[in-house]
Amino acid sequence: VMEDLPRREPKARWSPPCLETASVRKERRVVVVGDSLLRGTEGPICRPDPSHREVCCLPGAQVSDITRKLPKLVRSTDYFPLLIVQVGSDEIAQRSLQTMKRDFRGLGCLVQGAGAQVIFCSIPSGAVRDMEWAWKAQVMNNWLRGWCRGRNFGFFDHGAVYSAPGLLFMCETHLSQRGQRILAQELVELSERALN
Repeated sequence: VMEDLPRREPKARWSPPCLETASVRKERRVVVVGDSLLRGTEGPICRPDPSHREVCCLPGAQVSDITRKLPKLVRSTDYFPLLIVQVGSDEIAQRSLQTMKRDFRGLGCLVQGAGAQVIFCSIPSGAVRDMEWAWKAQVMNNWLRGWCRGRNFGFFDHGAVYSAPGLLFMCETHLSQRGQRILAQELVELSERALN
């Protein structure tokens, strides 16, 4: 009698390395990491203190990509770094909400208890014509807000800022230059409030 055997090898689960930070008090670093929405925001965000601020824009990145990249961005010599995560706009249209929630939970496990202050930003819904995309962004943001509260992470809601005309390109998922300036200013102000 032949038994049913798996047709392919099972995939090994990838587990991210732990984040290590220092306990020696010193000037804090700000690390802003995310998807293509961050394109063009690097200069204004880093300008206040280029030696202690870093923006990592990963075009097309999904939440799981941020989880893989973050251990290389946070240094073991960093004291209580501020991590700001802006991700989700590049994947909300293609991926299921359940998959995104699972990936956010994985990212949360990586940063939980790592000696860092963590703030997740909402997925800007903007002036999208695709009602399903807008609905998914709203549902995801509501879940993310509650999840952050339960995990003691910060949550920054962009609100309806990006529904104003001229802030998004025609593709509706990338910011215009004016939109980039506004996002950069929002993130600079968020950093200053979180550090003080």
